[in-house]
Amino acid sequence: MQINLEEISALSKIKILDNCIIPRPIAWIITVNNQGVINLAPFSFFAPVSSEPIIFSVCFYSKSDGDLKDTFKNIICEKKASICICESDQLGLMHASSQELPSTESEAVKFNIPMQAIVPEYPPIVKKSRIAFMCDYFDLLDIGKYSKTLLLEAKQLFAANELYPDFDARIHAVGHSGKEYQMPGEKVLMKSVK
Repeated sequence: MQINLEEISALSKIKILDNCIIPRPIAWIITVNNQGVINLAPFSFFAPVSSEPIIFSVCFYSKSDGDLKDTFKNIICEKKASICICESDQLGLMHASSQELPSTESEAVKFNIPMQAIVPEYPPIVKKSRIAFMCDYFDLLDIGKYSKTLLLEAKQLFAANELYPDFDARIHAVGHSGKEYQMPGEKVLMKSVK
């Protein structure tokens, strides 16, 4: 089947990418707003785009009410973020943190997710994280009307002692591997490869 991407909905495009570009690592992004509230959210539209300097891209869609995500607002305002690589033993906490909360409420507090400060000028990281990047805002790619892509430059790295310097120990990173979708009136586009 030949598909003209200009003739399908934005939601269909998201679902195609969500199921075809797999597996993808999940970035557990921590930001702090101007009132000091810690925001913790997982993002699967996340990827490295450069190694020198280390630059990550994170694609943002709107919240269910159409408003911008708190993580996006916080990065634009404060210019800082910490990215933890979530591992399999943290999966339950990561899922809990994906719920939409008001910007005045912290996922870390609501779901009892322990945090620790590593580098004072950056948001804290999830305690027991073995890999975390402390990042500065680098650029905003305002592409299209349904998503925004932020570029973040890693300035500091936290690595557990057993990983550094060779990174020989296994990292049990959580990734997104697709799921089954069905659009109204359409056949199932993709099935999970889990």
